[in-house]
Formats: sequence, C-alpha cells, structure tokens
Amino acid sequence: MLLTLSCNSDDDTQQNPVPTLHATWSLVNVTGGLAGVNDDFESGIITWHFNNEPSEITVTNNDTSNAIHSGYPSGTYSYEVVTTPNDTTVVIENTDLRIISLTINQLILDEGMVSDGFQYTFNR
Repeated sequence: MLLTLSCNSDDDTQQNPVPTLHATWSLVNVTGGLAGVNDDFESGIITWHFNNEPSEITVTNNDTSNAIHSGYPSGTYSYEVVTTPNDTTVVIENTDLRIISLTINQLILDEGMVSDGFQYTFNR
C-alpha cells in the first residue's frame, strides 16, 4: 500500500498579520455628538487612506446623504500617532482621536466624551 502525504513548507508558519493603520479604511458608522448622531454608510462611500511616508491621510468623502456628520471632507490631512502607557491616539490636524480598537478588519476612533465628540467605525 502506498500512502502519500501532502506537506507544504508554510503549514507550520503563523499567518497572523499585525494590525496597522497603513491601509484604506471605509467609514461605515458615525455615532455621538450633541445631536446624538448614529449614521451608517455603505462601504467605499467614505474612505480614509493612511500613508506612512509622509504621514498623511487622504480622505475621499462621496457621501450625498443627509447625514448630520460624515467625518472629514475630501482632502489630504497630516497626522501623527501618539502612544502613551494608557492609550494610542491619532492626531489629525490638531484633533485627537483615540484608537478604541484596531484589528485586521476594523478600526474604531473616538474624539471622546469630554468634547461631545464623534466615534468613527471603519472596515477594510
């Protein structure tokens, strides 16, 4: 009897990519603000592309709905990532957005309750 096993050299390697901002993210939900906004957006209508070199975000906002707030208007914005022992913040043009969650497929940024800010949820 002949037994053939198929082995691949990458069978033992871990395929767990590290989550990173450097990508194109689709804004899918905005919540918060004084008006109590909770707006959903179709994936691809509003995108934020984080570039590492230079540290810029290119926003493409093609939202034509009557949403109260759909994030930043289309344009290019400078940003920096600030990490402290307590959290990591993305600073976009002097606005602090705390990273609530960053996974391979989801990013949640929060302006904070103190400023009655917005929370932005993105998918890849």
